[in-house]
Amino acid sequence: MLLNAPMLAQAVSNAFLIDPAKPILALLTTGLAAAIVSRLTKDIAFCGLPSTKWHTMMVGGLTLGLLLVLFVPIFWIGWPLQIAASVGPLLMYWPERNNALPDKLRFVIGGDSVRAFFKSRRKATAFAGSRFSFKDFNKKDRPVPAKGDPLLPAHSALEALLTAAIDRNASRLDAIVKSDGITVVATVDGIRNKLDAPTSEAMLAAIGMLKDYCGLDVKEQRKRQTGTCTAVSADTAVILTVMVAGSTTAQQLRIDFDLATRLGKKLKDLGFTPQQLRLLEPITPGLEGGGVVLLAAAPGQGLTTLGLAATATHDAFTNAVKAFERNCLHRVEGIDHQSWNSAGGVDYHTQLQSIVRRNPDVIYVDDISEPGTGKVIAAPTSADVRFYVTVPCDGVGPAITEWFRSVGDVKLAAAPLRAVIACRLIRKLCLACRVGFPPTPDQAKRLGIPEGKAVELFRSGGKVQIKNKVEDCPMCKGTGFQGQLGVYEVLPLDDEAREHLAKGDLKSAYNAMRIKFKAPGMQEAALLRVREGVTSLEEVVRVFAPPKPAATAAQPAPATAKPASTSPSTPPPAKPKA
Repeated sequence: MLLNAPMLAQAVSNAFLIDPAKPILALLTTGLAAAIVSRLTKDIAFCGLPSTKWHTMMVGGLTLGLLLVLFVPIFWIGWPLQIAASVGPLLMYWPERNNALPDKLRFVIGGDSVRAFFKSRRKATAFAGSRFSFKDFNKKDRPVPAKGDPLLPAHSALEALLTAAIDRNASRLDAIVKSDGITVVATVDGIRNKLDAPTSEAMLAAIGMLKDYCGLDVKEQRKRQTGTCTAVSADTAVILTVMVAGSTTAQQLRIDFDLATRLGKKLKDLGFTPQQLRLLEPITPGLEGGGVVLLAAAPGQGLTTLGLAATATHDAFTNAVKAFERNCLHRVEGIDHQSWNSAGGVDYHTQLQSIVRRNPDVIYVDDISEPGTGKVIAAPTSADVRFYVTVPCDGVGPAITEWFRSVGDVKLAAAPLRAVIACRLIRKLCLACRVGFPPTPDQAKRLGIPEGKAVELFRSGGKVQIKNKVEDCPMCKGTGFQGQLGVYEVLPLDDEAREHLAKGDLKSAYNAMRIKFKAPGMQEAALLRVREGVTSLEEVVRVFAPPKPAATAAQPAPATAKPASTSPSTPPPAKPKA
Protein backbone atom coordinates (compact mmCIF):
# COMPACT_ATOMS: atom_id res chain seq x y z
CA MET A 1 0.00 0.00 0.00
CA LEU A 2 1.36 3.43 -0.98
CA LEU A 3 1.76 5.99 1.76
CA ASN A 4 0.26 9.45 1.28
CA ALA A 5 2.06 12.59 2.53
CA PRO A 6 0.48 12.71 6.04
CA MET A 7 1.15 9.03 6.58
CA LEU A 8 4.77 9.41 5.40
CA ALA A 9 5.39 12.35 7.71
CA GLN A 10 3.85 10.42 10.60
CA ALA A 11 6.05 7.40 9.83
CA VAL A 12 9.16 9.54 9.84
CA SER A 13 8.09 11.20 13.07
CA ASN A 14 7.41 7.83 14.72
CA ALA A 15 10.81 6.50 13.60
CA PHE A 16 12.62 9.42 15.14
CA LEU A 17 10.58 9.25 18.34
CA ILE A 18 11.23 5.54 18.77
CA ASP A 19 15.04 5.94 18.57
CA PRO A 20 16.43 9.36 19.67
CA ALA A 21 19.90 8.42 18.30
CA LYS A 22 18.63 8.72 14.73
CA PRO A 23 17.93 12.48 14.70
CA ILE A 24 21.24 13.06 16.49
CA LEU A 25 23.10 11.15 13.75
CA ALA A 26 21.24 13.08 11.05
CA LEU A 27 21.99 16.44 12.66
CA LEU A 28 25.65 15.55 13.23
CA THR A 29 26.03 14.54 9.58
CA THR A 30 24.39 17.75 8.40
CA GLY A 31 26.43 19.91 10.76
CA LEU A 32 29.74 18.26 9.85
CA ALA A 33 29.08 18.54 6.10
CA ALA A 34 27.98 22.18 6.49
CA ALA A 35 31.16 23.00 8.44
CA ILE A 36 33.33 21.45 5.71
CA VAL A 37 31.48 23.38 2.99
CA SER A 38 31.87 26.61 4.96
CA ARG A 39 35.64 26.07 5.30
CA LEU A 40 35.93 25.35 1.58
CA THR A 41 34.63 28.81 0.68
CA LYS A 42 38.09 30.37 1.00
CA ASP A 43 39.73 27.33 -0.57
CA ILE A 44 37.59 27.70 -3.71
CA ALA A 45 38.70 31.32 -4.06
CA PHE A 46 42.32 30.38 -3.31
CA CYS A 47 42.32 27.79 -6.12
CA GLY A 48 40.72 30.16 -8.62
CA LEU A 49 37.79 27.79 -9.30
CA PRO A 50 34.29 29.02 -10.27
CA SER A 51 32.68 29.83 -6.93
CA THR A 52 29.04 29.88 -8.11
CA LYS A 53 29.29 26.38 -9.57
CA TRP A 54 30.85 24.75 -6.52
CA HIS A 55 28.80 26.63 -3.91
CA THR A 56 25.61 25.59 -5.71
CA MET A 57 26.71 21.95 -5.93
CA MET A 58 27.74 21.73 -2.28
CA VAL A 59 24.70 23.50 -0.85
CA GLY A 60 22.51 21.42 -3.17
CA GLY A 61 24.14 18.24 -1.84
CA LEU A 62 23.49 19.31 1.75
CA THR A 63 19.84 20.12 0.99
CA LEU A 64 19.26 16.86 -0.87
CA GLY A 65 20.86 14.86 1.92
CA LEU A 66 18.66 16.48 4.53
CA LEU A 67 15.54 15.76 2.50
CA LEU A 68 16.56 12.13 2.03
CA VAL A 69 17.14 11.45 5.73
CA LEU A 70 13.85 13.14 6.65
CA PHE A 71 11.54 11.58 4.08
CA VAL A 72 12.94 8.11 3.34
CA PRO A 73 10.83 5.92 5.63
CA ILE A 74 13.65 3.59 6.62
CA PHE A 75 16.31 5.59 8.48
CA TRP A 76 19.15 3.13 7.83
CA ILE A 77 18.57 3.65 4.11
CA GLY A 78 17.97 7.42 4.27
CA TRP A 79 21.01 8.15 6.42
CA PRO A 80 23.57 6.53 4.06
CA LEU A 81 21.84 8.32 1.19
CA GLN A 82 22.24 11.60 3.11
CA ILE A 83 25.97 10.93 3.56
CA ALA A 84 26.38 10.09 -0.13
CA ALA A 85 24.50 13.23 -1.26
CA SER A 86 26.47 15.47 1.11
CA VAL A 87 29.89 13.98 0.37
CA GLY A 88 29.43 13.54 -3.40
CA PRO A 89 30.16 17.19 -4.38
CA LEU A 90 33.17 17.20 -2.04
CA LEU A 91 34.61 14.14 -3.78
CA MET A 92 34.08 15.81 -7.18
CA TYR A 93 35.74 19.00 -5.93
CA TRP A 94 38.82 17.17 -4.65
CA PRO A 95 40.44 16.18 -8.00
CA GLU A 96 39.58 19.49 -9.68
CA ARG A 97 41.18 21.36 -6.78
CA ASN A 98 44.36 19.29 -6.99
CA ASN A 99 44.60 19.83 -10.76
CA ALA A 100 44.52 23.61 -10.21
CA LEU A 101 47.41 23.64 -7.70
CA PRO A 102 51.10 22.67 -7.71
CA ASP A 103 52.10 19.35 -6.14
CA LYS A 104 53.11 20.79 -2.78
CA LEU A 105 49.65 22.36 -2.25
CA ARG A 106 47.60 19.31 -3.27
CA PHE A 107 45.62 17.32 -0.71
CA VAL A 108 46.26 13.58 -0.84
CA ILE A 109 45.16 10.91 1.63
CA GLY A 110 47.46 7.95 2.19
CA GLY A 111 49.92 6.50 4.66
CA ASP A 112 52.64 8.92 3.64
CA SER A 113 50.37 11.94 3.83
CA VAL A 114 49.06 10.95 7.26
CA ARG A 115 52.60 10.55 8.55
CA ALA A 116 53.54 13.87 6.95
CA PHE A 117 50.57 15.53 8.68
CA PHE A 118 51.63 14.39 12.13
CA LYS A 119 55.26 15.24 11.35
CA SER A 120 54.22 18.78 10.40
CA ARG A 121 52.20 19.05 13.61
CA ARG A 122 55.25 18.05 15.62
CA LYS A 123 57.36 20.60 13.72
CA ALA A 124 54.79 23.32 14.33
CA THR A 125 54.91 22.57 18.05
CA ALA A 126 58.71 22.43 18.05
CA PHE A 127 59.01 25.83 16.37
CA ALA A 128 57.21 27.42 19.33
CA GLY A 129 56.43 30.67 17.55
CA SER A 130 59.28 30.51 15.02
CA ARG A 131 58.25 29.90 11.43
CA PHE A 132 61.48 28.53 9.95
CA SER A 133 64.20 26.13 10.90
CA PHE A 134 67.07 25.27 8.55
CA LYS A 135 68.90 22.36 6.97
CA ASP A 136 72.50 23.15 6.08
CA PHE A 137 74.40 22.26 2.90
CA ASN A 138 74.88 18.70 4.27
CA LYS A 139 71.12 18.31 4.89
CA LYS A 140 71.78 18.43 8.63
CA ASP A 141 69.07 20.01 10.78
CA ARG A 142 69.97 23.32 12.40
CA PRO A 143 67.46 23.86 15.23
CA VAL A 144 65.90 27.17 16.10
CA PRO A 145 68.00 28.99 18.73
CA ALA A 146 66.47 28.87 22.18
CA LYS A 147 65.42 31.92 24.14
CA GLY A 148 68.53 33.64 25.47
CA ASP A 149 70.77 32.10 22.80
CA PRO A 150 73.04 34.82 21.28
CA LEU A 151 72.14 33.45 17.82
CA LEU A 152 68.43 34.17 18.29
CA PRO A 153 68.54 37.83 17.01
CA ALA A 154 70.27 36.68 13.82
CA HIS A 155 67.69 33.92 13.33
CA SER A 156 64.81 36.34 13.96
CA ALA A 157 66.16 38.85 11.43
CA LEU A 158 66.69 36.14 8.82
CA GLU A 159 63.25 34.67 9.45
CA ALA A 160 61.59 38.09 9.09
CA LEU A 161 63.28 38.66 5.72
CA LEU A 162 62.37 35.21 4.39
CA THR A 163 58.77 35.49 5.61
CA ALA A 164 58.27 38.87 3.94
CA ALA A 165 59.71 37.59 0.64
CA ILE A 166 58.15 34.11 0.52
CA ASP A 167 54.68 35.36 1.51
CA ARG A 168 54.83 37.67 -1.53
CA ASN A 169 55.74 34.73 -3.83
CA ALA A 170 59.15 36.33 -4.44
CA SER A 171 61.68 34.57 -6.63
CA ARG A 172 64.65 36.51 -5.28
CA LEU A 173 65.72 38.68 -2.37
CA ASP A 174 68.59 41.21 -2.46
CA ALA A 175 70.11 43.07 0.46
CA ILE A 176 72.91 45.66 0.56
CA VAL A 177 74.38 46.67 3.88
CA LYS A 178 76.23 50.00 3.89
CA SER A 179 77.46 52.26 6.63
CA ASP A 180 74.61 54.69 5.94
CA GLY A 181 71.81 52.11 5.88
CA ILE A 182 70.36 48.87 4.52
CA THR A 183 68.35 48.27 1.35
CA VAL A 184 66.29 45.08 1.05
CA VAL A 185 64.39 44.29 -2.16
CA ALA A 186 62.20 41.28 -3.08
CA THR A 187 61.63 40.50 -6.76
CA VAL A 188 58.07 39.28 -7.41
CA ASP A 189 57.24 38.30 -11.00
CA GLY A 190 60.02 40.56 -12.24
CA ILE A 191 58.91 43.58 -10.18
CA ARG A 192 61.19 44.84 -7.41
CA ASN A 193 59.48 45.55 -4.07
CA LYS A 194 61.27 47.30 -1.22
CA LEU A 195 60.98 45.55 2.16
CA ASP A 196 61.47 46.72 5.72
CA ALA A 197 65.07 46.13 6.81
CA PRO A 198 66.44 45.05 10.20
CA THR A 199 69.25 46.85 11.96
CA SER A 200 72.74 46.69 10.45
CA GLU A 201 73.96 44.55 13.34
CA ALA A 202 71.10 42.05 12.93
CA MET A 203 71.49 41.99 9.14
CA LEU A 204 75.21 41.25 9.29
CA ALA A 205 74.56 38.54 11.87
CA ALA A 206 71.90 37.01 9.58
CA ILE A 207 74.36 37.00 6.66
CA GLY A 208 76.92 35.26 8.87
CA MET A 209 74.34 32.65 9.87
CA LEU A 210 73.47 31.98 6.21
CA LYS A 211 77.17 31.59 5.36
CA ASP A 212 77.49 29.00 8.11
CA TYR A 213 74.41 27.08 6.92
CA CYS A 214 75.72 27.10 3.31
CA GLY A 215 79.21 25.92 4.27
CA LEU A 216 80.86 29.19 3.27
CA ASP A 217 83.77 31.01 4.91
CA VAL A 218 82.09 33.15 7.57
CA LYS A 219 85.19 35.30 8.07
CA GLU A 220 85.66 36.09 4.36
CA GLN A 221 84.13 39.52 3.67
CA ARG A 222 85.39 40.32 0.16
CA LYS A 223 85.35 37.35 -2.20
CA ARG A 224 82.17 36.22 -3.87
CA GLN A 225 80.83 32.99 -2.37
CA THR A 226 77.88 30.84 -3.39
CA GLY A 227 76.14 27.99 -1.57
CA THR A 228 72.78 26.44 -0.74
CA CYS A 229 70.72 25.56 2.31
CA THR A 230 67.05 24.87 3.00
CA ALA A 231 64.47 26.85 4.96
CA VAL A 232 61.94 24.46 6.49
CA SER A 233 58.54 25.43 7.88
CA ALA A 234 55.69 23.31 9.19
CA ASP A 235 54.17 22.90 5.71
CA THR A 236 56.92 23.48 3.14
CA ALA A 237 60.64 23.51 2.39
CA VAL A 238 62.33 26.16 0.24
CA ILE A 239 65.82 25.70 -1.20
CA LEU A 240 67.85 28.89 -0.84
CA THR A 241 70.66 29.61 -3.30
CA VAL A 242 72.79 32.16 -1.48
CA MET A 243 75.38 34.52 -2.97
CA VAL A 244 77.41 36.83 -0.73
CA ALA A 245 80.10 39.34 -1.65
CA GLY A 246 81.60 42.44 -0.13
CA SER A 247 83.86 45.43 -0.39
CA THR A 248 85.33 48.03 1.92
CA THR A 249 82.02 49.93 1.86
CA ALA A 250 79.25 47.34 1.60
CA GLN A 251 78.13 43.74 2.08
CA GLN A 252 75.82 42.19 -0.51
CA LEU A 253 73.42 39.28 -0.14
CA ARG A 254 71.35 37.61 -2.82
CA ILE A 255 68.95 34.73 -2.14
CA ASP A 256 67.19 32.87 -4.97
CA PHE A 257 64.21 30.75 -3.94
CA ASP A 258 63.88 27.27 -5.50
CA LEU A 259 66.20 28.30 -8.32
CA ALA A 260 66.45 24.80 -9.81
CA THR A 261 62.67 24.70 -10.35
CA ARG A 262 62.75 27.92 -12.37
CA LEU A 263 65.90 27.11 -14.36
CA GLY A 264 65.07 23.46 -15.05
CA LYS A 265 62.15 24.00 -17.44
CA LYS A 266 61.76 22.33 -20.83
CA LEU A 267 61.83 24.39 -24.02
CA LYS A 268 58.21 23.59 -24.90
CA ASP A 269 57.04 24.92 -21.52
CA LEU A 270 58.66 28.36 -21.74
CA GLY A 271 55.87 30.13 -23.64
CA PHE A 272 56.57 29.64 -27.36
CA THR A 273 53.50 29.80 -29.59
CA PRO A 274 52.62 26.70 -31.66
CA GLN A 275 53.88 28.48 -34.78
CA GLN A 276 57.19 29.28 -33.09
CA LEU A 277 57.59 25.69 -31.91
CA ARG A 278 57.26 24.61 -35.56
CA LEU A 279 59.99 27.10 -36.51
CA LEU A 280 62.19 25.60 -33.79
CA GLU A 281 61.92 22.05 -35.10
CA PRO A 282 64.74 22.37 -37.68
CA ILE A 283 66.82 24.54 -35.33
CA THR A 284 67.01 22.20 -32.34
CA PRO A 285 68.44 18.65 -32.51
CA GLY A 286 67.00 17.79 -35.93
CA LEU A 287 69.44 20.09 -37.74
CA GLU A 288 72.43 18.17 -39.05
CA GLY A 289 75.91 19.45 -38.27
CA GLY A 290 76.88 22.36 -36.11
CA GLY A 291 76.24 26.06 -36.24
CA VAL A 292 75.45 28.88 -33.86
CA VAL A 293 72.07 29.70 -32.33
CA LEU A 294 72.02 33.08 -30.59
CA LEU A 295 69.74 33.42 -27.55
CA ALA A 296 68.97 37.00 -26.52
CA ALA A 297 67.26 38.56 -23.52
CA ALA A 298 67.89 41.47 -21.19
CA PRO A 299 69.25 40.64 -17.71
CA GLY A 300 66.55 39.12 -15.54
CA GLN A 301 64.39 38.18 -18.54
CA GLY A 302 64.88 34.40 -18.56
CA LEU A 303 68.12 34.16 -20.54
CA THR A 304 69.74 31.40 -18.47
CA THR A 305 66.52 29.38 -18.43
CA LEU A 306 66.27 29.67 -22.22
CA GLY A 307 69.92 28.69 -22.72
CA LEU A 308 69.74 25.60 -20.51
CA ALA A 309 66.39 24.53 -21.98
CA ALA A 310 67.70 24.77 -25.56
CA THR A 311 70.85 22.83 -24.65
CA ALA A 312 68.81 20.15 -22.85
CA THR A 313 66.85 19.37 -26.04
CA HIS A 314 69.87 17.32 -27.14
CA ASP A 315 70.03 13.77 -25.80
CA ALA A 316 73.01 13.81 -23.46
CA PHE A 317 73.27 10.01 -23.65
CA THR A 318 73.87 9.93 -27.42
CA ASN A 319 75.64 13.31 -27.72
CA ALA A 320 78.54 14.88 -25.88
CA VAL A 321 76.88 17.98 -24.41
CA LYS A 322 78.87 20.55 -22.46
CA ALA A 323 78.10 23.87 -20.79
CA PHE A 324 80.78 26.53 -20.30
CA GLU A 325 79.65 29.14 -17.78
CA ARG A 326 81.09 31.89 -15.65
CA ASN A 327 78.84 30.81 -12.79
CA CYS A 328 76.92 27.53 -12.85
CA LEU A 329 73.50 28.21 -11.35
CA HIS A 330 71.82 24.91 -12.23
CA ARG A 331 73.12 21.54 -13.36
CA VAL A 332 71.18 19.60 -15.99
CA GLU A 333 71.43 15.82 -15.82
CA GLY A 334 73.77 14.44 -18.47
CA ILE A 335 75.38 17.80 -19.33
CA ASP A 336 79.03 18.33 -18.42
CA HIS A 337 79.02 21.76 -16.71
CA GLN A 338 82.35 23.57 -16.59
CA SER A 339 82.93 26.95 -14.97
CA TRP A 340 85.71 29.37 -15.79
CA ASN A 341 88.07 29.95 -12.90
CA SER A 342 89.53 33.45 -13.13
CA ALA A 343 92.18 32.53 -10.56
CA GLY A 344 93.49 29.65 -12.68
CA GLY A 345 95.60 31.85 -14.93
CA VAL A 346 93.83 30.68 -18.12
CA ASP A 347 91.94 33.13 -20.32
CA TYR A 348 88.22 32.59 -20.80
CA HIS A 349 88.51 31.99 -24.55
CA THR A 350 91.53 29.72 -24.07
CA GLN A 351 89.57 27.43 -21.76
CA LEU A 352 86.69 27.41 -24.26
CA GLN A 353 89.15 26.48 -27.04
CA SER A 354 90.33 23.50 -25.01
CA ILE A 355 86.72 22.31 -24.67
CA VAL A 356 86.13 22.64 -28.43
CA ARG A 357 89.25 20.56 -29.16
CA ARG A 358 87.70 17.61 -27.35
CA ASN A 359 85.16 17.50 -30.20
CA PRO A 360 81.83 17.67 -28.31
CA ASP A 361 78.54 17.70 -30.20
CA VAL A 362 76.93 20.60 -28.32
CA ILE A 363 78.32 23.48 -26.24
CA TYR A 364 76.35 26.05 -24.29
CA VAL A 365 78.32 29.30 -23.84
CA ASP A 366 76.87 31.92 -21.51
CA ASP A 367 79.26 34.83 -22.26
CA ILE A 368 80.95 36.17 -25.40
CA SER A 369 82.08 39.52 -23.99
CA GLU A 370 85.63 38.29 -23.37
CA PRO A 371 87.95 39.18 -26.31
CA GLY A 372 88.62 36.25 -28.58
CA THR A 373 85.58 34.19 -27.50
CA GLY A 374 83.55 34.88 -30.65
CA LYS A 375 86.44 33.89 -32.90
CA VAL A 376 86.78 30.53 -31.15
CA ILE A 377 83.08 29.78 -31.72
CA ALA A 378 82.99 31.02 -35.35
CA ALA A 379 86.26 29.41 -36.42
CA PRO A 380 86.01 26.87 -39.29
CA THR A 381 87.50 24.25 -36.95
CA SER A 382 84.36 24.58 -34.79
CA ALA A 383 81.96 24.03 -37.70
CA ASP A 384 80.81 20.58 -36.53
CA VAL A 385 79.85 21.79 -33.05
CA ARG A 386 76.40 23.14 -32.21
CA PHE A 387 76.75 26.26 -30.08
CA TYR A 388 73.98 27.85 -28.03
CA VAL A 389 75.26 31.32 -27.18
CA THR A 390 73.45 33.63 -24.76
CA VAL A 391 73.70 37.36 -25.42
CA PRO A 392 72.38 39.76 -22.73
CA CYS A 393 70.63 42.24 -25.01
CA ASP A 394 67.06 43.09 -25.96
CA GLY A 395 66.08 41.79 -29.39
CA VAL A 396 67.18 39.91 -32.50
CA GLY A 397 69.02 42.82 -34.12
CA PRO A 398 71.09 43.80 -31.08
CA ALA A 399 72.03 40.14 -30.56
CA ILE A 400 73.42 39.83 -34.11
CA THR A 401 75.23 43.15 -33.73
CA GLU A 402 76.86 41.99 -30.50
CA TRP A 403 77.82 38.69 -32.16
CA PHE A 404 79.52 40.59 -35.01
CA ARG A 405 81.41 42.68 -32.46
CA SER A 406 82.58 39.60 -30.58
CA VAL A 407 83.84 37.82 -33.70
CA GLY A 408 85.37 40.94 -35.24
CA ASP A 409 84.81 39.81 -38.84
CA VAL A 410 81.40 40.08 -40.51
CA LYS A 411 81.90 37.22 -43.00
CA LEU A 412 83.34 34.89 -40.39
CA ALA A 413 80.49 35.76 -37.99
CA ALA A 414 77.72 35.26 -40.57
CA ALA A 415 78.82 31.83 -41.82
CA PRO A 416 77.83 29.65 -38.80
CA LEU A 417 74.62 31.48 -37.80
CA ARG A 418 71.53 29.26 -37.89
CA ALA A 419 68.95 31.19 -35.87
CA VAL A 420 68.32 33.90 -33.30
CA ILE A 421 65.80 33.57 -30.48
CA ALA A 422 64.91 36.68 -28.46
CA CYS A 423 62.84 36.73 -25.26
CA ARG A 424 61.07 38.98 -22.78
CA LEU A 425 59.06 37.98 -19.75
CA ILE A 426 55.47 39.08 -19.14
CA ARG A 427 53.42 38.55 -16.03
CA LYS A 428 50.51 36.11 -16.15
CA LEU A 429 47.13 37.21 -14.85
CA CYS A 430 45.98 35.55 -11.65
CA LEU A 431 43.18 33.18 -12.67
CA ALA A 432 41.45 33.60 -9.32
CA CYS A 433 40.86 37.35 -9.57
CA ARG A 434 41.27 38.48 -13.19
CA VAL A 435 38.42 40.68 -14.44
CA GLY A 436 36.83 40.07 -17.82
CA PHE A 437 35.59 42.76 -20.21
CA PRO A 438 34.63 43.06 -23.89
CA PRO A 439 37.28 44.77 -26.06
CA THR A 440 36.60 48.16 -27.61
CA PRO A 441 36.58 48.32 -31.43
CA ASP A 442 40.08 49.86 -31.35
CA GLN A 443 41.41 47.14 -29.05
CA ALA A 444 39.83 44.43 -31.20
CA LYS A 445 41.47 45.90 -34.30
CA ARG A 446 44.90 46.07 -32.65
CA LEU A 447 44.56 42.47 -31.52
CA GLY A 448 43.41 41.21 -34.92
CA ILE A 449 40.00 40.09 -33.67
CA PRO A 450 37.51 39.76 -36.57
CA GLU A 451 34.69 42.29 -36.48
CA GLY A 452 31.61 40.92 -34.77
CA LYS A 453 33.43 38.05 -33.05
CA ALA A 454 32.70 37.86 -29.33
CA VAL A 455 35.98 37.71 -27.40
CA GLU A 456 36.49 38.37 -23.70
CA LEU A 457 39.69 40.09 -22.60
CA PHE A 458 40.94 40.29 -19.02
CA ARG A 459 42.64 42.82 -16.81
CA SER A 460 44.26 42.39 -13.40
CA GLY A 461 42.01 42.41 -10.36
CA GLY A 462 43.82 41.62 -7.12
CA LYS A 463 40.61 41.35 -5.08
CA VAL A 464 38.12 38.55 -4.44
CA GLN A 465 34.83 38.48 -2.58
CA ILE A 466 34.63 36.01 0.28
CA LYS A 467 31.37 35.89 2.23
CA ASN A 468 30.30 39.39 1.13
CA LYS A 469 33.71 40.79 2.06
CA VAL A 470 36.23 42.04 -0.50
CA GLU A 471 39.75 40.89 0.35
CA ASP A 472 43.17 40.69 -1.29
CA CYS A 473 43.32 37.64 -3.53
CA PRO A 474 45.04 34.85 -1.54
CA MET A 475 46.60 33.41 -4.71
CA CYS A 476 48.44 36.53 -5.95
CA LYS A 477 48.55 38.46 -2.63
CA GLY A 478 46.64 41.34 -4.20
CA THR A 479 48.97 42.01 -7.16
CA GLY A 480 46.60 40.66 -9.82
CA PHE A 481 49.39 38.58 -11.38
CA GLN A 482 50.86 35.20 -10.62
CA GLY A 483 53.95 33.89 -12.38
CA GLN A 484 55.70 34.87 -15.59
CA LEU A 485 55.73 33.59 -19.15
CA GLY A 486 58.20 34.18 -21.95
CA VAL A 487 57.20 35.88 -25.21
CA TYR A 488 59.60 35.17 -28.04
CA GLU A 489 60.78 36.03 -31.50
CA VAL A 490 62.20 33.04 -33.38
CA LEU A 491 64.12 33.96 -36.55
CA PRO A 492 65.65 31.10 -38.57
CA LEU A 493 68.56 32.11 -40.83
CA ASP A 494 69.19 30.38 -44.17
CA ASP A 495 71.81 30.86 -46.90
CA GLU A 496 70.03 33.96 -48.24
CA ALA A 497 70.09 35.61 -44.81
CA ARG A 498 73.74 34.70 -44.27
CA GLU A 499 74.64 36.31 -47.63
CA HIS A 500 72.97 39.55 -46.52
CA LEU A 501 74.71 39.38 -43.14
CA ALA A 502 78.10 38.75 -44.73
CA LYS A 503 77.65 42.09 -46.49
CA GLY A 504 76.68 43.77 -43.21
CA ASP A 505 73.08 44.18 -44.38
CA LEU A 506 71.19 43.21 -41.24
CA LYS A 507 67.93 44.89 -42.22
CA SER A 508 67.55 42.92 -45.47
CA ALA A 509 68.38 39.64 -43.71
CA TYR A 510 65.85 40.36 -40.97
CA ASN A 511 63.01 41.38 -43.28
CA ALA A 512 63.61 38.49 -45.70
CA MET A 513 63.46 35.89 -42.93
CA ARG A 514 60.37 37.42 -41.31
CA ILE A 515 58.53 37.19 -44.62
CA LYS A 516 59.88 33.81 -45.72
CA PHE A 517 59.18 31.97 -42.46
CA LYS A 518 56.15 34.08 -41.46
CA ALA A 519 57.89 34.58 -38.13
CA PRO A 520 55.89 36.64 -35.62
CA GLY A 521 57.66 39.29 -33.55
CA MET A 522 57.69 39.41 -29.77
CA GLN A 523 54.89 41.96 -29.56
CA GLU A 524 52.71 39.84 -31.83
CA ALA A 525 53.35 36.85 -29.57
CA ALA A 526 52.51 38.97 -26.51
CA LEU A 527 49.23 40.20 -28.03
CA LEU A 528 48.27 36.61 -28.79
CA ARG A 529 48.58 35.93 -25.06
CA VAL A 530 46.25 38.86 -24.43
CA ARG A 531 43.64 37.30 -26.74
CA GLU A 532 44.03 34.01 -24.89
CA GLY A 533 43.43 35.68 -21.51
CA VAL A 534 46.90 34.83 -20.22
CA THR A 535 47.95 38.46 -19.72
CA SER A 536 46.54 41.97 -20.09
CA LEU A 537 46.97 44.81 -22.56
CA GLU A 538 48.32 46.99 -19.76
CA GLU A 539 51.05 44.42 -19.03
CA VAL A 540 52.09 44.30 -22.69
CA VAL A 541 52.29 48.11 -22.77
CA ARG A 542 54.43 48.04 -19.61
CA VAL A 543 56.84 45.44 -20.96
CA PHE A 544 57.24 46.98 -24.43
CA ALA A 545 57.19 50.64 -23.44
CA PRO A 546 60.29 52.46 -24.72
CA PRO A 547 62.87 53.29 -22.04
CA LYS A 548 62.51 56.63 -20.32
CA PRO A 549 65.04 59.22 -21.47
CA ALA A 550 67.75 60.04 -18.97
CA ALA A 551 66.95 63.05 -16.81
CA THR A 552 69.11 66.13 -17.37
CA ALA A 553 69.19 69.58 -15.86
CA ALA A 554 67.67 71.09 -19.00
CA GLN A 555 65.15 68.34 -19.68
CA PRO A 556 63.77 66.33 -16.74
CA ALA A 557 62.54 62.79 -17.30
CA PRO A 558 58.83 62.52 -18.17
CA ALA A 559 56.47 61.40 -15.43
CA THR A 560 55.09 58.50 -17.47
CA ALA A 561 56.38 56.39 -20.32
CA LYS A 562 54.61 56.55 -23.66
CA PRO A 563 52.97 53.21 -24.54
CA ALA A 564 54.79 51.18 -27.12
CA SER A 565 53.34 50.50 -30.53
CA THR A 566 51.96 47.04 -31.02
CA SER A 567 53.64 46.69 -34.41
CA PRO A 568 56.31 43.98 -34.85
CA SER A 569 59.74 44.74 -33.45
CA THR A 570 62.26 46.22 -35.88
CA PRO A 571 65.97 45.59 -36.17
CA PRO A 572 68.71 48.09 -35.29
CA PRO A 573 70.66 50.05 -37.95
CA ALA A 574 71.15 48.25 -41.23
CA LYS A 575 74.93 48.09 -41.32
CA PRO A 576 76.38 47.15 -37.97
CA LYS A 577 80.10 47.48 -37.51
CA ALA A 578 82.04 44.33 -36.84
